[in-house]
Amino acid sequence: MYSGTPVVPDDIFGRVYEWRRLVEFVEAPIDECLVGLVYGRRRQGKTMLLERLCEAYGGFYWQAEETEAGENLASLSEAYSKWANGPGPIRFQNWNEAFAALTSQRSTPTPIVIDEIGRVIAKAPAVPSQIQRAMSPTGPASRDNRSRLILCGSAFGEMRRLIDGTAPLRGRASLELVVQPFDFRTAADFWRLSANPDAAFEMYCYMGGTPAYIRFASGERPEHGNVRDWVFRRLLDPSSALFREGRIVIAEDGELKDQLLYWGLLGSVAHGARRWSDLEAGLGAKRGSVMHALRTTIDAGWIERRNDPLRDRRTIYELREPVVRFHRLVIEPNEQRLLRGVPPERVWSDVEPAVASLIYGPQLEQMAYDWALVHASHETFGGVVSEVGPTALSRVVLAADGSEIRHIDLAAVESAPNGGRRLLALGEVKAHSTRVGLSLLERLDRAVRSIEGSPRKRIAVNEPVRRVIVSRSGFTNELRRVADSRPEVVLVDLHRLYHGT
Repeated sequence: MYSGTPVVPDDIFGRVYEWRRLVEFVEAPIDECLVGLVYGRRRQGKTMLLERLCEAYGGFYWQAEETEAGENLASLSEAYSKWANGPGPIRFQNWNEAFAALTSQRSTPTPIVIDEIGRVIAKAPAVPSQIQRAMSPTGPASRDNRSRLILCGSAFGEMRRLIDGTAPLRGRASLELVVQPFDFRTAADFWRLSANPDAAFEMYCYMGGTPAYIRFASGERPEHGNVRDWVFRRLLDPSSALFREGRIVIAEDGELKDQLLYWGLLGSVAHGARRWSDLEAGLGAKRGSVMHALRTTIDAGWIERRNDPLRDRRTIYELREPVVRFHRLVIEPNEQRLLRGVPPERVWSDVEPAVASLIYGPQLEQMAYDWALVHASHETFGGVVSEVGPTALSRVVLAADGSEIRHIDLAAVESAPNGGRRLLALGEVKAHSTRVGLSLLERLDRAVRSIEGSPRKRIAVNEPVRRVIVSRSGFTNELRRVADSRPEVVLVDLHRLYHGT
């Protein structure tokens, strides 16, 4: 039995938090059967985590299949019989009997894992109620019992419905663990690119943080940080398992029933439609259908809703899965060319402008927001960042060159316990290939002054408001010199984004 410091098994990368929470759940100091939920997108390593957990504690693991309820019940009976190692075979006659056995009294912490529980419920809808019955407060599961029943699935909505509202398991779950893709820093470590932030950034733009994709690439990582050649071999080669992954991963999501509508919605966001009005106009579907599709993709983690930190009722939508965005913008429009042997290098030269504007730019913005929330120090922003995102200025501001300043890439806000809010920073995020100069700082200065001087501002303003500039390609010497003399100017290059605070 595993006991002591919760060390992640050697063959599992980057899941320290998830492993610790699972260990705490299994070893919880309470002598009654507990139920926990583990879910997340496919290919994030949920199954390996739970298999290793069962190995560590001598627990039971079983994965349901896409088959009839009777066949799954027979499969569970066989697996449980082998695990229990009793005097004879066990044959559950129904799911009530099965869950009574699974939640039966055990004197030591024992994980009991049912993976892909959604496949069971699809054919046997009463299963959640039967689990509830097995865990009755007056039944044997509630006395002298260290069983830990873990239900695992890949469909966000389906798993959340198990404990929402009046669901049978409402109030029963002691754990709700969502296994997310790696963040950009962990992904850089995973692909062994931390020492090369620019290569790590490109890799994250194309592949995101899904650990299973290393297997899809036959274990090959970019050599010497040469991401471009890796992309030609592994993403743009029709023989690669990753070639159609961006479409397959959406088709596998059981929550997305109307694939044509959902694929169109994801494509619209990938192509730059970030407001509700743009999505509604671009899809040409009924308003109710678009709203339902948007809610579903948000719940499933494919799209993120981001509110304007400074303006009420202004929301933008972002595509959160880089593999889907890459497929929609690069592979799908060129699939027939690639299938007919057009060299990937030639295709890449044709799509580079779209990659720069529709992939690098949005991705760097998302990374900047995550950095501000998770990694940046309180000193960097002059407070605790609780909200961050793009903002639209309440009035048009003219830059020195006469151009209009309407939108700012980054606004960071601190929320106080009493409900008050304070603007900490305004910022710009640039992913282009040239270094950022003084003109961008001048634009930020003007935007800050417009907010500070607004008679109708509805938010307190920090003194001084930080001017944050995030740049993939770095900064001119002139800008660096000015930043050295102005403490409120925060310059963030890729090295600081990946390694600094």
